[in-house]
Amino acid sequence: MQTFSTILDSLQAIDDDHYNVSYDDSWLQGRTAFGGLSASLVVAAMAQTVPEDRALRALSVSFVGPATPGQHSIRLRRLREGGSVSHLQGELVCDGEVATSVSAAFGSGRSSSYLQSAPPRPDCKKPEECERLPFIQGLTPDFTQHFEMRLTHGALPGAKADSADYGLWLRFVEPTPTSIASLIALADVPPMPGLNVVQAMKAGSSLSWYLEFPAGLDGSDMNDWWYYDYRCQSAADGYFNNTATIWDPSGRPAMFSRQVAVVFEHS
Repeated sequence: MQTFSTILDSLQAIDDDHYNVSYDDSWLQGRTAFGGLSASLVVAAMAQTVPEDRALRALSVSFVGPATPGQHSIRLRRLREGGSVSHLQGELVCDGEVATSVSAAFGSGRSSSYLQSAPPRPDCKKPEECERLPFIQGLTPDFTQHFEMRLTHGALPGAKADSADYGLWLRFVEPTPTSIASLIALADVPPMPGLNVVQAMKAGSSLSWYLEFPAGLDGSDMNDWWYYDYRCQSAADGYFNNTATIWDPSGRPAMFSRQVAVVFEHS
């Protein structure tokens, strides 16, 4: 069974625009790798091609097709290299078909006279006081065995709850270096809002995912507890419009997210 660090280590540059990477079936969600893994691998390749002073500022992800286990390729395209911002597109290609499409903007910091603090982390129970979401072989998605989650409030999938909103603590099970790729993988672990307000479902998946990164990761520890606040803004016709914020272990906001998710219910 591969760890996330092992998968990142398997990322091999063929040339400036092409990479190979491999992962095993312990990272699957159904028949495809969970979205956080496929998106993070493309970003990890991108990060090797941009100047070191340019941090990831915005990321747009479309989940196009299944990302099956095995060895696959990543294709990059540089759209523009500006004075302070690099725009790139990237694709994870599995068996000749695009599985995940990513657009990213990396930008260096610039001087500004204005500063607005991001929202503080909500007051909530400590991780050890919260219900643990278990990994159950054959019932919960395979990839969740690599993570630990503790629910602070809200309901689990299939609960037919009155509200889709919830919060939880989460972290990697295996030792994992802190990086933007690790954060992206961590950010897609929790079950999406929508799964917890229906009682009978066939499946659920992300259609698109948009991420913003308001601060760097200096001083953050990927092996400590990160807090996730996940909310549904609107839902109709089986599509859920969700938002999320993730705070690092020190309470600093590290990521803002928007998502369009689909839930397939039993008739």
